[in-house]
Amino acid sequence: MKKLLALFILTAAVLTAIPCSSTYAAEIDVSAPSAVLMDYNTGQILYEKNGDQKMYPASVTKILTAIIALENSNLNDSVTAGDDVLNTAGNKIYISPGEVLSMKDLVYSLLISSANDSAIVIADHISGSVDDFAEMMNEKAAEIGAKNTHFTNPNGLHDDDHYTTAKDMAMIARYAMKNKTFRTIVTTPKYVIQPTNKFDKVRELYPENKLLLNSKYKYEGADGVKTGYTTKSDHTLVASATRDGHRLIAVIMGAKGTAVWEDAIKLLDYGYDNYSLVTINEKDQIVTAMKLKNLEIPLKTDEKFIAAIPDGKKDITKKIRLDEEVSFPIQSGAVLGKLEYYIDGKLIGKVDLITDNTYQRSWFGKVNQVNAAEKNNPNRTVRILLVILILLLAALILELISHLNRHKRYIFKKTSR
Repeated sequence: MKKLLALFILTAAVLTAIPCSSTYAAEIDVSAPSAVLMDYNTGQILYEKNGDQKMYPASVTKILTAIIALENSNLNDSVTAGDDVLNTAGNKIYISPGEVLSMKDLVYSLLISSANDSAIVIADHISGSVDDFAEMMNEKAAEIGAKNTHFTNPNGLHDDDHYTTAKDMAMIARYAMKNKTFRTIVTTPKYVIQPTNKFDKVRELYPENKLLLNSKYKYEGADGVKTGYTTKSDHTLVASATRDGHRLIAVIMGAKGTAVWEDAIKLLDYGYDNYSLVTINEKDQIVTAMKLKNLEIPLKTDEKFIAAIPDGKKDITKKIRLDEEVSFPIQSGAVLGKLEYYIDGKLIGKVDLITDNTYQRSWFGKVNQVNAAEKNNPNRTVRILLVILILLLAALILELISHLNRHKRYIFKKTSR
C-alpha cells in the first residue's frame, strides 16, 4: 500500500505539577559489585551499578523456575520425584525418588526454603529433564527481555555457563511479581508440607528473606522476593517493597555477608526518598489527530500512564510517533501510534495511541467514518449488494448497447455493396 503518512514527531516540554526540590538525589554507597533499582510500574531503572555485568545468580534463579512452573502446571497436580533428586546438593527438603508431592508443595518449598531438590522435580515434571527445562528457561528469559542471561539448571547451583545480570534479574522479577500467586508465595511467613508416601512427618518451611522477618533488617513494605548464595556468587538478593502503591525492585549481586541486606535497604530508601509516582496521562485522553486526506482521526491514550519522577525534575519531553502506513478498514481500538515520554533524553515509558472510530476507504479513494449505527445495521450489507448489482446491470446494458451498435454497422456495410 502506498505510504499514507510520513513519520510525525512532535517534541514538546510538558510542565507537570510535580513537587520538586532544586537539588538532585545524593549518590549512594552500595558495596556489592553489581546492583540495580527498578520501578515496578514502568520498568524504569532508577539506579544501577554495573547493571549489565555478567554475574552468577545462585538461588535467585528460582524466580524464573517458579514462574515457569506457575504458568505451565496446576498447583493441585500430583508430581512424582525421579532418581535424580538424590544427586542434589545444597538446600533441600530431602525428597526421595518416587515421593509424590503436589506442585503447590514444590513451588512453595522452592521459593520459601530455596529447595534445590524441589527445583529438579519441577523441571523433570514440566519438561522431562533438567536440560530441556533449562532451554525453556532461556527462551522465557529472552521473551521477558533478559538478553544477557543463560541458565543451565533450575536451582542456581554453580556452573560457569549459568549467569545473568542485575538488570536482567530485575526484569525477570518484575515479570514474576505480576503473577498474583507468585506474590502470595513470596510473602508467606510459614508453609507446611503434610506427610507423603515417602516421608511420615510434616515439613515446616520458613522464609530466609530477612527484610520480611522480625530482624534488624525488617523493611517497611517488604513483599519479596528471593535470596541466594554460593561460594562463587557470594550473596545475591532480589528484594521488593511496596509503599502507598509504589513498588520498587532492588537487585544485589555478589555482596559480602550481611552487606546484602544493607545494600538492599539503601537502594529501596533511595527510591522512596528521591522518586514519586506521578500520573503523566489519563486513560482515553485525546492527544493528537492523524491526518488522512479528507479527514482527521482523533487519537487517544489506551491506558493511564504513571511514572517514577525524580525530585528536582519538572520537564518531561513527549514524542508522538504515528504509524507511517495505514491499512483499511481501520477498526475501533486500532493502535495507530505511540506517545513516548523522556527525561534527560532517556525513555521512561510509552503509551499506545488508539482510535475510537471505524474508518473505511470508498471506491473513489475517499476515507469515510463508519458510525456505530451504520456498522451494526443489517440492511447495510443489503444496500452494498444492491449497489453492486446495479453497477453490474449498468455494465451489462452498456455492453449490450455496444454490441448492437457494432452489429448495425456490420449490416449497413453489407447492404451497401
